[in-house]
Amino acid sequence: MRLRAIASFVIRDLKLIVRDKSLVFWLIAWPLIWIFMTAYVFVPPAAGEGTVAIKLGVVNLDDSQVPFNGSLIVTIMERVKYNGSNLFNIKPYYSEEEALQALRKGELDAVIVVPDGFGYNVSNIMRETRLKAYIGSRTPQSAQTTSSIITNFFNSFSKELSLKRMESILTIMEQLPIPEEGKQWFNISIRGIMQPLNVTFEKVYPEAFQNRARILGWYTIGAIGMMFLYSGFSSGATLIVSEKERGTLKKLFSTPLTEGEFLIGGFLSQLMMLLISALILMLVGASPVVGACIAFNPFNLTHILALIFIICGALMSMSIGSLISLISKTWSSASNLATVLGILLSFTTGVWFPIEWMPQPVRFLAIIFPPAWSIEASRRILVFETIAETLVLDTTKIFFSTALLLALALLSYRTRIRKYSES
Repeated sequence: MRLRAIASFVIRDLKLIVRDKSLVFWLIAWPLIWIFMTAYVFVPPAAGEGTVAIKLGVVNLDDSQVPFNGSLIVTIMERVKYNGSNLFNIKPYYSEEEALQALRKGELDAVIVVPDGFGYNVSNIMRETRLKAYIGSRTPQSAQTTSSIITNFFNSFSKELSLKRMESILTIMEQLPIPEEGKQWFNISIRGIMQPLNVTFEKVYPEAFQNRARILGWYTIGAIGMMFLYSGFSSGATLIVSEKERGTLKKLFSTPLTEGEFLIGGFLSQLMMLLISALILMLVGASPVVGACIAFNPFNLTHILALIFIICGALMSMSIGSLISLISKTWSSASNLATVLGILLSFTTGVWFPIEWMPQPVRFLAIIFPPAWSIEASRRILVFETIAETLVLDTTKIFFSTALLLALALLSYRTRIRKYSES
């Protein structure tokens, strides 16, 4: 195996790739576009600083002359905050039909109707208090969020109202001629009735998702994975056929260049471009312009392992591309099929979108797709800063899959070369 022959082949391929504007676009410009879109559209600079207020239409029909009435609950909703931002953006309406028309037009997220007598019913411990809520949808995703927020708000309100009524009943009991043991028993019993389940919720989010910079780091690694899929598939699929269409395949093998040197040189040149593109994406992602937080220390062996996983992801993608070449007769068909398939898989295998967003059959695809393993393991290290001891199974799977796919790539390339040599 002659290193000089391999190096000359790599240098030739790198020059050809750099001259091809379409390849440079797919390798660098397209993933950078996605990173900037993520930084300023999907995860805008204001992300994490608060929450978007729900546009809430309120029809207050209550004219109860008591301290707690419909007007007071509207005031409470206007002032309630979450993460320092108002939870509701209240717009009053004078009729239920008027509010529902606005809801149907998509001008509101929800409508609350406070009925007449609301204040009297709240003040009377023996009465049931009713409200009516209509949930709308200004966007395809907003209905579930709106429903969850309003449900949680009124569940909390109902709990507080129950506790206030319980205190009122206990105050009355204290004034009755009942033995102390009876009062204690009643106190415990009514608390159990009014609050049969007391759940304490505490937010323990992964540090990676507590701030915008970490989220952008997650997506930056995803952009690298996306680029690996469509560009890696394409480079692997066109490695042989591109030489054939340029008329250089037979010329190359008429020289002392061996089949092994050709394959190693071609693979290395394509791999170098993928890794250069990955480095550019990480540098731009971590720059002040984007602001992604990617934890990397060259003296940390676990971080070095993440880089090895990234290299494995590139090799696996190129190897899968070699299998695509078996069903493609021309450079354009191989390139187009590989690009389309790569982009499709980048959105359905957990590389760009979390697999939890996917329907169950698609999740299975993400679980069995080896390049996605390498990207996810890299994220766990560079974004979640996990320790190496938790990655033993992942490391075994990734290394074994890389070796297996490289062996299949070698077999498919040799089959393709011999077929072209005989034609």
